[in-house]
Parts: sequence; C-alpha cells; structure tokens
Amino acid sequence: MSAPTTNIPVAVPAGAASSTPGGQQGQPRTIAGSLPSARTLAGRLLHGTPGRMRLFGLLGVLAAVILGAISANALLASQAAVQRAANNTDQVVRVQSIHVDLLRADAVATNAFLVGGLESADSRLKYEQALSRVATALAKAAAAQPADGNALGALSVKVQTYAALVEQARSNNRLGLPVGAQYLTQASAGLRSDAIPIVTQIVAANEERSRAEFDRSNSSLQLLVGVVSLIGLVALAVWLARRTHRYLNRSLSGAIALLLVALFVAATQISGIGTATADVSRGEFQQAVSLANITTAANDARANESLTLIRRGSGASNEASWKTDRTTVENGLGGIRNGAELTSLWAGYTAAHVQVRKLDDGGRWDDAVKASTNTTAAGAAGAFDEFDQQVAQARDTAAKATVTTLQGLGGSAPLFAVLVALAALVASWLIVRGVGQRIEEYR
Repeated sequence: MSAPTTNIPVAVPAGAASSTPGGQQGQPRTIAGSLPSARTLAGRLLHGTPGRMRLFGLLGVLAAVILGAISANALLASQAAVQRAANNTDQVVRVQSIHVDLLRADAVATNAFLVGGLESADSRLKYEQALSRVATALAKAAAAQPADGNALGALSVKVQTYAALVEQARSNNRLGLPVGAQYLTQASAGLRSDAIPIVTQIVAANEERSRAEFDRSNSSLQLLVGVVSLIGLVALAVWLARRTHRYLNRSLSGAIALLLVALFVAATQISGIGTATADVSRGEFQQAVSLANITTAANDARANESLTLIRRGSGASNEASWKTDRTTVENGLGGIRNGAELTSLWAGYTAAHVQVRKLDDGGRWDDAVKASTNTTAAGAAGAFDEFDQQVAQARDTAAKATVTTLQGLGGSAPLFAVLVALAALVASWLIVRGVGQRIEEYR
C-alpha cells in the first residue's frame, strides 16, 4: 500500500533538499483545484433559474444601452443633416448669385454698348459691381464647398475670358470701330456657352445635396432598433413575473417607463426636425430657387434685347431667346407667393420691349435704341431696373430666411441626446437592481 501524498506546501529545513516525484526539486506544492476555471465559474453563475435571470438581466442592460445609444445618435444625426442642408443651401444661393450677376453684367454691358462711344458712368459702375460680386462669390464658394473647387476654378477662367472680350469691345466701341460689336457678341455667346453651363451644373449639384440632407434630417427609422430593445425589456419583465409569480417589479417597471419616455422624446424631437425641414424645403427654399431662376431668365432676356439691336437686323435668334426667357419668367412668377407686384412690374417691362421691337422692325433703329436705353419708368431700361431690384430683393429675403431657419433647427438636439443617454444609464441600473431582487427572492 503506497504512502499517502499531499499537495499542501511544507517547510524545508535550511540546506536540505526537497524532493518531488520525478526528481524535480525546489517546486512549491499547492492544493489542487483551489482556483476554479472561467468555464466552471460561468457555469455556476448561469446554472438553473437564477443563472437564466442573470443572463436575461445582462441582455436587458444591453437593450437599454442600445436604445439610449441609438436614440442619441438619431438625434445628433438629424441635427448634423440639418446643418449640412443649411450649408448646401447657402452654397446654392451663393452660386445662383454668381449666375444672376454674370447675366446682369452682360445685360448692362450690351445695353450700354448701344449708346456708342463711352458708356455712362452709372452703367460702367453697375457692370464693375456685378463682376466684383462674382469674384467675391467665387472665392467664398470655393472655400465653403471644396467639392465645387475644380468647377469653380474653370468658371473663374471663363469669367476672366468674358471680361477681357468685353474690354476689347468697349475699347473699339469708344473709338467708333464696328469690330467692337463682334467682340461683344463673342463675349456674350461665350458666356452662355462656356460659363453659364458650369454655373448651372454647380447649382444643380448643391440643390441635390440640399434635398438629400432634407431627407436625412428625419432619422426616425433608426429608432426602430430602440423599439425592438424596448419590446425585449417588456418580454424580460413578463418572463420574470411568470417565473417568480411576482407581477410587480418596481425597478424593472421604472426602467421600462424611463426608456419609453426617452424613446418618445427622441422620436418627437426627430419628427419635429424632419417636419420643419420639409416645410422649409417646400417653402422658403423653393421660393429662393424659383426667384433665382426668374432673375437669371430676366437678365438674360434684357441682354438678348440689346444684342438684337446690336446685330441690326440679324438678331432673330436673340429675339427667340428673349421670348423663351419671357416664358420662363412668367411661368416662374405664377408659382411665387405674393407675386402680383412682380408680375405687374414684369408686364411693364415686356410692354416696353414690345415697343422697342415695333420701332426696330419699322426701320426706326435709333428710336428703338433710345426706347431700350430710356431709364424713365416708360423706357425699357427703367422698367427692367425696377423689376430687377424687386425680384432680387425678394430672392435675397427668401434665401436668407431659408438658411436662418435651417440653422435654427435641431439646436436642442445635443441636449436631448445627453438626456436620453443618461436615462439609458439610469434604466440599466434599475434593470440590474430589479433582476437582482428577484434572484435574492428566488433563493
């Protein structure tokens, strides 16, 4: 019969050699199995009904955390989408202003060219101010939206080419040389064939970005994950009630109620942001876009009126373009809120234009030029300037209202996100407390 063995460490006298089976020396002996493995510990914790309670409690805590995280993220995502929509809308307005000022500069240049010799100081000032605004807006647009950088760089080159041709036309016109008309015609044609298409592409791209962000501002779909988490917590409460025959668990019920309130608050805030953003999209934003299109078409029409006279009998294509612009303006005015005054002012200009064409077609070119450059209310220049000022003011007002409203939306979203996250943490503690009570009672 073998001698009994032990794993209990024993003291060894100094200088004496300790021996172990196999001849190994100096190895301390331990009590076998004193430290259970992680698998054994997990098995004990999750064994039986108390173990399942712990597991479901852990899942409940995860559900609460997920609900809080999803709700907070949805709130912040809505705010971020609104901010991006405001930035893209601001870019739309900025580039539309470039479009308007390019055509306004061309309208002023071509109309001033009809006078012959040196244009008036007022006409020259309006032209230079328009191009100065274009240069400033190009720089701001490039800084505000890097994605438009290449297109804006190409546009800047086209604008410089246009301005150089206008200066050549101006110099020759001042000397009374007919070639000046060719330079001006070339400048206007190049502006419409080379520069304006770039502008319209940039505007379209930013309008698409704005509308995409309008749609993203309502991130309610993310909250469906929170709803699933809440349903899971209710299922946990029902399971605990049936298992323990205790139907009221104040801590767990409080957690569910707290998370329900948090989810409701998040959904309300996000829905409010989405609704308000949709109203802006259909309201001020659409008004600003429509008024910008009206302004560009009107200035294009004005330039075509002058080009028709400059070309002296060969401007049929310019008159056709004028009629197309007229249709665009009148269709656009039909969809503008409180557009009666603008419609009346445009009607005054079209009547003056009809008179200009009547004089020119009747062989009275000099009288037609006088009617076109007449700055009184009865002349085409005066009537158009009044319309242009009013429609530009209406466009600027609508654009400013759009950006201001969007920037004001979602400002409280970060605060509600923090509150929702805190509610989720408190609910997690309540879940742990409620499940712990049931485990203690079950024992």
